[in-house]
Amino acid sequence: MSPPAPTADLQGTPSDHGELKRASVRGAALTAASQAARFASQFGAQVALAHWLAPAQFGLVAMAVPVLSLVQVFNDLGLSQATIQRESISGDEVSVLFWINVAVSLALALLVGLAAPLVAVFYQQPALTPILIVLGALLVLSGAGSQQIALMNRHMRYGALAGMDVACAAAAAMAGLAAAMAGLGSWSLVLMQVANSVTILVLAWALSPWRPSLPRRGTGVASLLRMGGHLTGYNILMYLETSLSTVLIGRLYGSAAIGLYDRAFRLVIVPWWQVSLPVDRVAVSLLSRLAGSPAAYARAHAQMLQALLLLTGPGLIWAAAQSDALLPWLLGPAWVGAAPIFRWLALAVVPGPFAAAAYWLFVSQGRTDAQLRYGFAGAGALLASVVAGIPWGPLGVARAYALFMPLITGIPVWGATRHGPVGLAGLLRTAAPAVLGLIAAAAAQALPWPADIPWVWGRLGATLLLGYGACAAALAMLPPGRRLLREVWALRVSLRS
Repeated sequence: MSPPAPTADLQGTPSDHGELKRASVRGAALTAASQAARFASQFGAQVALAHWLAPAQFGLVAMAVPVLSLVQVFNDLGLSQATIQRESISGDEVSVLFWINVAVSLALALLVGLAAPLVAVFYQQPALTPILIVLGALLVLSGAGSQQIALMNRHMRYGALAGMDVACAAAAAMAGLAAAMAGLGSWSLVLMQVANSVTILVLAWALSPWRPSLPRRGTGVASLLRMGGHLTGYNILMYLETSLSTVLIGRLYGSAAIGLYDRAFRLVIVPWWQVSLPVDRVAVSLLSRLAGSPAAYARAHAQMLQALLLLTGPGLIWAAAQSDALLPWLLGPAWVGAAPIFRWLALAVVPGPFAAAAYWLFVSQGRTDAQLRYGFAGAGALLASVVAGIPWGPLGVARAYALFMPLITGIPVWGATRHGPVGLAGLLRTAAPAVLGLIAAAAAQALPWPADIPWVWGRLGATLLLGYGACAAALAMLPPGRRLLREVWALRVSLRS
């Protein structure tokens, strides 16, 4: 392997605030476009697969997800975010992190293979063993490309990252659909993951000029490992948030119940991830570079929080209001039972931008130790919601999750705003116009609608446009809302420069 450059720090990264903003806006536009294409591929594939596969077949693979999600937390060890956030980092340091990622991923793949029969016994599903072994082996591919992706993120190479997102989603969709048409059942979902992981690794190495060297003694990475350790602890808590309910539903209520819950969960959470993860990518990189300029930092944070609220909130409210028509239309009559679950999960994700905003603050300021402490408190609220809802099955879990979400989200937001350029009062003032718009979007969904519209998709499209239109109209009624709309409109200058 060719030796790395002496440093891998800020080469190619804009340094002045104006260029940082322009690069971030262009990056956000690129990632938004790529995520729209990625979402179309993934969503279309999931809808098509729902017509070919039964809920129990989805449920079988869903049983493997909590195990894989847990080991995935340890696979990266938070080292990718440490590479992005660090003010300066050398090629030798990145190489050490690369080899740590590879070694850990190999160990975790072996652990998953050894644990697979035990997991199958736990769920009483022998067919789960080979599925887990194959999916566990993919961890090695993830570990071998994580630092290349982190460096592209650090250098704000959002065009390359956007291309990777689209390519891996398209490859996964084609592989899954071809396998389903060939009658491979649950393995169609497994092959989607294989195609996704292989494509990411190939493109990460092809698009990143950096190559690891052999690790050298005396390379100081202790602070990076500490930050990564804090992020890993926090990610474990996030794992509990997404996986604890799935494990309990699968164990207590069987594969059909978990299939309904998993489809409803993914129809909500995958679109949310498609929007929020690219914003996280831009936000952490941008705010880390602005850490020495409190006013610019606070302004950039406010704009990204407002944008995420306005982009996702009206759509989630619409999805919850129209769930009884939306789910059967998308997935078919076999999935009618997922509609009420989907409704509550969609409402639960509406406050998601506040949780994302707290994450940006903690990581960009290097306060991952505090993030872990407040995360434990939020995890307690999450555990309480699962305990409260599990006796009533998947619907009870979804309902309790939505009702407890203000507390689950509010704790880390309060902790993130106790120090640094963004205070709690300022964050709430920032969010107030967007929240007003969301209230208007909810009111629009509550309006009576003619029942004799001949096409379901006509009603769905009209109510979606009505929700976003009502949100924009409410913003235009008040000075803070008009100012927010002007700021959004002004971003077009950055896109053209």
